Amino acid sequence: MALLPQHNHRIQHKAFPSHAVNASATVPLNTIPRVTGYAQVADFIATDKELAVYRRFDRTAARLLLQLQSEILSFQTALDAIDQDDASDQDEKRQLAAATIPQEFPQHLQAARDIEKQRIYTELRKLVKEYYDLLTAQSQVLTLPSPATRVKDVIHGYLEDERCLHGLGKRAFSEDESDFVALRPAKGEDRLSQFLRDHCHWMFEKKRDPSRQPWDGVRYGPESRIAKAVGFISVVVAAILLIGAIMSLYFIRNPGWRLGLVAIWTSLFSLSVSILSTARRAEVFGAGAAYAAVLVVFISGNLATPS
Repeated sequence: MALLPQHNHRIQHKAFPSHAVNASATVPLNTIPRVTGYAQVADFIATDKELAVYRRFDRTAARLLLQLQSEILSFQTALDAIDQDDASDQDEKRQLAAATIPQEFPQHLQAARDIEKQRIYTELRKLVKEYYDLLTAQSQVLTLPSPATRVKDVIHGYLEDERCLHGLGKRAFSEDESDFVALRPAKGEDRLSQFLRDHCHWMFEKKRDPSRQPWDGVRYGPESRIAKAVGFISVVVAAILLIGAIMSLYFIRNPGWRLGLVAIWTSLFSLSVSILSTARRAEVFGAGAAYAAVLVVFISGNLATPS
């Protein structure tokens, strides 16, 4: 299913576009009494996987990492100082203690700095593991995409309309809109799909099921309909770009006009690839170059001797 824009007469703000949801994965909300507060918001988020939007807490995570690395550096400095003391001590026992682990060195020969070194090792094991775990988690979180604006509009509209969260719960969604992540972003986020969702939603709208979608601020529609529409439009555009280019180059014999047409058709092709797909910039360049090469091969046979 897909969430589609809907103007709610009780809310005076943006339309609430939305996205895909698996109907089989939704939770029938009519099986339990209507709840409020966090439970109500949780039920609403569970109606659509794309609504799984939460704070990333970039500033807090950065502060924790900075704190941990400073603590590790503090213990590392203390350990380096002990190593310097051992290196400058000419006592053979100290040299042996520096070259072995505490389990190998007799306990009655261990000095206070040997015990301190063992304590530092124990603390460093905990801190380094915690630091690496947080560093890895932060790296993974930073790869998660930000939610679409239409999804944030849905969540903000729901919270404003239902007024089910107060205090910190409401504040978490009202602060710093750039600090959110989407756990399950929309599929097929090409420009055409976005346009159809936001401006042609009436073509895909389906009657809302109050048991699964209790809030009337959005409407739902099968995501497959949007995918089929995008696929059909893509096929038509591809056919026009190929057949149109060949036909125009076949009937127009002037070399200058032909070269101009190659430039125009190649530009249109690159633009269509950018709009109808999620191709990256390098892929758009590659597809445009291949398309231009086909057209050049088509006209190169008789370009020099037009009839």
